[in-house]
Amino acid sequence: MRKSVLLVAIALVAMSAVTAFVVYQGFIGRHRYPQDALREASNLSVRGIVTSIEQDHVTRGMVFSNYHIFRLYIQLNITEVVWTDEGYLNSSIGGDEIFGSNSIGVGYDYSDSPQLAIGQEIECKGFYLGVTDTSFSFVLTVAPSVSGSYLKPQV
Repeated sequence: MRKSVLLVAIALVAMSAVTAFVVYQGFIGRHRYPQDALREASNLSVRGIVTSIEQDHVTRGMVFSNYHIFRLYIQLNITEVVWTDEGYLNSSIGGDEIFGSNSIGVGYDYSDSPQLAIGQEIECKGFYLGVTDTSFSFVLTVAPSVSGSYLKPQV
């Protein structure tokens, strides 16, 4: 009798460990770059001055398990909104603000590491989300999975 209870307990512990591993891989581990990146078309292009650069920056959504790690996270002071594809952003074209702010975060997920410096002017095009509950809110995502996206230094 004791032996069967012990075997059942060991089986439950083993199943719990496997379940925890599957949950981690399915819900948490998949939010690492770049495989979970947005599959979208570009909708915003801006020029701006680099004010900060961070490697392996974590952005979080409203749910704990909803996060994304960008290879580079670049903070820009917008000097010009070059192009938009979304109706709610069209009023920004030619100006230097998005949703009333002249600052924007750029999440860069390409595998290369562009040579950037603080104070340098760059142009980037990618997918921008406004207010949502995801980790991509208020971030201009520049990634291989975002069609037409790029980041290029200005000369």
